[in-house]
Order: sequence, then structure tokens, then C-alpha cells
Amino acid sequence: MNPWGQGRAVIDQMLASGQLERVPPHRDAADALLDKARTHLQSAATLAATDVELAYDAMHAANRKGLTAILLVQGMRPTRDAGHTGVFDAARAQLHPPLGPTLAPYTRIRRARNAGDYLDELPATADDVAADLPLCQAIVDMAAKVVDQMPPY
Repeated sequence: MNPWGQGRAVIDQMLASGQLERVPPHRDAADALLDKARTHLQSAATLAATDVELAYDAMHAANRKGLTAILLVQGMRPTRDAGHTGVFDAARAQLHPPLGPTLAPYTRIRRARNAGDYLDELPATADDVAADLPLCQAIVDMAAKVVDQMPPY
């Protein structure tokens, strides 16, 4: 099977710089992460009315785990050096175009989650969670479809 070509230069650079590391391709682990991501989204929906900050933690974790599943099936994972942005950078490099619009909310959700931790901005509301939850669901759904298409890197 040929390796995925789109974004190859970015992925090679991320591997060389230690932002990604190689691991054995692991479909079962990818599926487990996708299951956890779906659970996190259910938790976010439940928490929206009572704990918006924790709902954003759950949505960000769902997004991150969904995108990490794509890497795991390819035999890669983000390292601590990549932080929470590395998994997004790797996914975007490989999937945009055409999936950039689906991925786009990742960074804003991450920032909203961080804002809750550091009170950098006005606090998010339950209405914000309700608006962002379908966007996060779209990221996880996209990841679930893409794992079937990604060959080992």
C-alpha cells in the first residue's frame, strides 16, 4: 500500500523535529480513542448547563482524541513537544484540502478550553457549548471515516 502523499513534507518535518513519533499502526487503539471521543461529546452535552468549563475540556479532548486516532492508524502519535496543537497540525497537513472547514473549529475550541483555565477571555456559556458541540461532533465523525482510508505512514 502506498503511503499517504498529501502533507508528507509537514509530517516528515514533524517526525524529524520530535513533534510526532512512530509507533506500530494500531487500529484497535484508534477505535478505542474514537469511542472515548464520542463519550466525551456526550459528557459535554450533559455538562453544558452546569459546568461550561468542563464541557469545553470534554469537547477539546474529543477533538484531540479523534485526530490522534487518525495518526495511530498510520503508525504515529504526537509527542509532548507537539502539545495539543501538533495533532491538529498533522491532521490539517494531510486532510486540507478538502476537510479544512471541518477541522477549523479545533483551534478555537482549544482556545476556549484554555480560556476557562486561565480566565483570559469572557467565560463561555451553555449556548456556546450548544453551538460548538455539533462542530466537535463533525470532527470526530470525520476522523472515524478517515481512519479507514489512511495507510501506515
